[in-house]
Amino acid sequence: MRRSGWFALLGHADPLRGETRAVEERLLEMAGGVVLFVTPKAMLPLVEAWREIFHTHGARHTGVLALSRREQAMDARIAGQVAEAPLVLLVDEQGERLLELITGTRLVNALAQVHLRGGVVAAALEASPLLGSAVPLGRGETPAVRYGLGLLPGLAVQEAFEGAGAFHRLSEVVIGRPDLLGVGLERGAAVVVGPEGRAEVVTGRVALLDASGARSSPAAVHGLRVDVLAAPARFEVPLFPE
Repeated sequence: MRRSGWFALLGHADPLRGETRAVEERLLEMAGGVVLFVTPKAMLPLVEAWREIFHTHGARHTGVLALSRREQAMDARIAGQVAEAPLVLLVDEQGERLLELITGTRLVNALAQVHLRGGVVAAALEASPLLGSAVPLGRGETPAVRYGLGLLPGLAVQEAFEGAGAFHRLSEVVIGRPDLLGVGLERGAAVVVGPEGRAEVVTGRVALLDASGARSSPAAVHGLRVDVLAAPARFEVPLFPE
């Protein structure tokens, strides 16, 4: 029996159009056909439809935890139910909303327990950056950053990496925190991170930003390493900041 499980990062894609089928099937196989969605209540219409799609792919059981208050995420009974799930999928189209609901709560501890028990903790759409230590924010010229859940403490994740300003936001984070590896998920990309930090690109393309050897000044940045990987490439994820 393995001592720890898996994390999965799903970038922007439309599950209702079949764009996430390959990773859905992979996750169900890993978790024995059981999935629990954790999402803000406002996301219920999408999540209920996505739940039915999982059933068409052979899911044996699906459940939904729809959050509207932080008190739910602090509830010991609810956290215990989450901790027993073999696959938990965090879903939100506004990552800050879910972060506000669950950060610093028993539910986050329950997610860590899922992983430690050999299960899968996955995050989709704008929830995917929440698993790292730092969450790039903002859509303008001045990026911002917030602390993430730290379940993948050696990472900073940026979804919709092909979008305007995304490279700037993620590069600013890793230049300020060169101990973190930046992971940019293009549309349709998905990554699974297994025991010992072994990661695989399941679908799409992923950019890795490494600033550990970079030199920066107000006028320039030198030595920022950028690698672009496509499925089924593999890479190593730092489990802890160096």
